[in-house]
Amino acid sequence: MANNPPPEPPSPAQSLVSGIRRAADRESGVWLGLDVGTQSARALAVTATGGGDGSEADRFAAVLQGVGYVERLCYDYLDLLGAPIDGDLVLTGGATKSNYWCQLRADILGRPVSLPENSEPALGMAVLAASAGRDAADVAAEMVRIRVTIDPRAGSAERFEATYMRFVDELEGRGWLGAALAAHDRGDPRAREGRNV
Repeated sequence: MANNPPPEPPSPAQSLVSGIRRAADRESGVWLGLDVGTQSARALAVTATGGGDGSEADRFAAVLQGVGYVERLCYDYLDLLGAPIDGDLVLTGGATKSNYWCQLRADILGRPVSLPENSEPALGMAVLAASAGRDAADVAAEMVRIRVTIDPRAGSAERFEATYMRFVDELEGRGWLGAALAAHDRGDPRAREGRNV
């Protein structure tokens, strides 16, 4: 018998791609739970705690959803502060190579996301460098070519809303999210006015 060497373990990139593919199949069966690191670091690791079978695919799906919820929370905070958030949302970086991950982000954010032909994050810095004395939006329009725009899937806002609200409740309950932002996320109009809610 020939001694065959053991197969090479998958690279981190191969593992990531595999995890995303498996997570896409588990999306609807996972709900969010928080496994909290040290309070001082306020480190959150999102894990599946129910709804699925607790498999690695469930945990991976929960992590992806959790990252999407943190991203949405950031946009909600900018909105609360009065920053304009209604412009085009262009995603960059290596994650744009995953159609599922970009689709999930569009679904959780409830808005279309655009993927440029050149998705390297350095493109943004190149736009800023070329903007000396010019409007950055004009320069971006000249330099950035959109490859595809991904719209949220029908019904996705409703599907993710309840879990996102549980996420907000959990963060507020731990004292990690201010009442004003939590109220803003719940749609309380007094939150933006700075009233005690």
